[in-house]
Amino acid sequence: MTQIVIGTAGHIDHGKTALVKALTGTDTDSLAQEKARGMTIDLGFAFLNENVTIIDVPGHEKFIRNMVAGVSTIHVALLVIAADDGIMPQTREHLQIISLLGIQKAVIALTKIDLMQDNDWLDLVEEDIRDTLQKTSFKNSPIIRTSINPESGIDSLKRTLVETASTVQLIGDRGFFRMQVDRVFVKTGFGLVTTGTVISGEIHVGEEVVSLPVGKKSKVRGIQSHGANVSSVQLGDRAAVNVSGLEKGHAWRGSELVAQGYLTPTRKLIAHVTMIPSTEWKLKPKQRVRIHLGTSEVLGRVTLVGTVLRENENGNCIIALEEPIVAAMDDRFVVRSYSPMETIAGGVVLDPHPQGKWREIKSWAKRLHQTSVDRYMQFIDRQWANPISLYGWSNIFHIKSCDLKEIVSSEIIEQGTYCVTKKNIEASKNMVVDHLRKYHKENPYRSFIGTKVLQDNLQFSSGWFKEVITLLKVKGIIKNIESGFALTDYKISMSDSDRKKAEMVLSKLNISENLAVSISELTGIGGTAVLKLLHVLKAEGKAMEIQSELWMSTKNFITVTNLLKDWYKDHDKLTVPNFKDVTNLTRKTAIPLLEYLDKHQWTIRTGNERLKGDKL
Repeated sequence: MTQIVIGTAGHIDHGKTALVKALTGTDTDSLAQEKARGMTIDLGFAFLNENVTIIDVPGHEKFIRNMVAGVSTIHVALLVIAADDGIMPQTREHLQIISLLGIQKAVIALTKIDLMQDNDWLDLVEEDIRDTLQKTSFKNSPIIRTSINPESGIDSLKRTLVETASTVQLIGDRGFFRMQVDRVFVKTGFGLVTTGTVISGEIHVGEEVVSLPVGKKSKVRGIQSHGANVSSVQLGDRAAVNVSGLEKGHAWRGSELVAQGYLTPTRKLIAHVTMIPSTEWKLKPKQRVRIHLGTSEVLGRVTLVGTVLRENENGNCIIALEEPIVAAMDDRFVVRSYSPMETIAGGVVLDPHPQGKWREIKSWAKRLHQTSVDRYMQFIDRQWANPISLYGWSNIFHIKSCDLKEIVSSEIIEQGTYCVTKKNIEASKNMVVDHLRKYHKENPYRSFIGTKVLQDNLQFSSGWFKEVITLLKVKGIIKNIESGFALTDYKISMSDSDRKKAEMVLSKLNISENLAVSISELTGIGGTAVLKLLHVLKAEGKAMEIQSELWMSTKNFITVTNLLKDWYKDHDKLTVPNFKDVTNLTRKTAIPLLEYLDKHQWTIRTGNERLKGDKL
């Protein structure tokens, strides 16, 4: 059987600790102060059997923070209510807390029945309990009447707890190890030991973990579970993990042991908050509150993205934390007022690491969905110009890749290495086509747009740009031209007037004694449009751009390459002076032309000399 953790809950003096001792034989009040004051102050631990742990939590309102730390990782709540008192203020608050944390199963122990001889009174108390539970997920929970002196109902309660524990189906395995620390101590000869409930994944002796939020790496030296040495623990197990490389200041109640590379601390998060039905508190902008997430408690200020929240209302908000905490997407937490301390709301983490400027974060928070699948799709849609893999998204959502694929399978497809929606693919392709169409309209005499210019204008990631371009090329919608792209059906169409000017420009290039001509020498023919005319001639294969501002006719370039072929028949190498002699060019034109020849593999530069290139 999988290990299950049961947590007590209930008002002070309703007999939680005595009941745990009757069930397990263990007195969980181990602190001297607890024995002196006759009340539970901190968490206590006992074993119901080899598979079930009971965490005993304090009932006094002053120690609610310890209570929340204790029940944050339980699977079954043992709600303890004294027959002579019935439901009391802390009973209701504890019930609200376990409901807010999403705990689905509970067993109710009606204690101290030996103090009440009137069965009608016990029936009335049970009826009141049923009425209180009616609007919770615990409305059908069993109620067991018990007393410890004389002992009555303890065996029945134990059987019910074991039976309930056997029906628990553990969920929430995120695919990586995560344990929220509830206790830290140093053991002589062993070093630091941290205890907690494994809420995700598994860990083995010898593996590395990181203690967050400090970010200190360590290695697992040993593990105990239910008092026995084990080689590994997994989801649901209570564990005492002995780690090397950590000092006491590196881990505390509220910190986490996590597999490296999955979680990072945060000081700001977006959450969906639900106010409890009976609170008189209002959640207002900039209100200072206490956030209980896992075993941690931190102060934070709330920024609402809607109106003020009152009892039973809900909405999204941004929480700026005064200290870093560890939070994963969809983690549940409890919100308590700063002073006086009362439970006022529960929350779910929607985005543990909101990105962007403040205005962008507020806009994002306002529209984020509470439902996981809808929210995941919002993240994927937002990242459409720079998509990532399914594995990458699983790390962002803190969920297994296989689980994420199953959740969003009807909405997304894997295009190459990317996880995107069909809508994203079509939008990306349309953006490329629209941009090319606009470019052709604004530059009618240019046959293509450069690859880098196109990608920069679209602001696609490099990988996604290549993927979309490939899709469009396969469909025959765009084509490659030199170092850029154009629409396949685009053709340059010149007016008769511009055609005459282009022929004049070409004639000037052909008859130039310098072989290559600067644009400034051609403006007298084509005016300010000469560059457009040159690009038309280039597209037609009649002109070549040697470098910025320097052009040559294809006819003259062929003349140069023929001269080089003749040279290399009798020589192995070519110097700059040799090239100037062969072509009758000045250094001003010869050097740019040689660099062009090197770049396009007509020649191969070695030091100050050129060897014959592949194209020759």
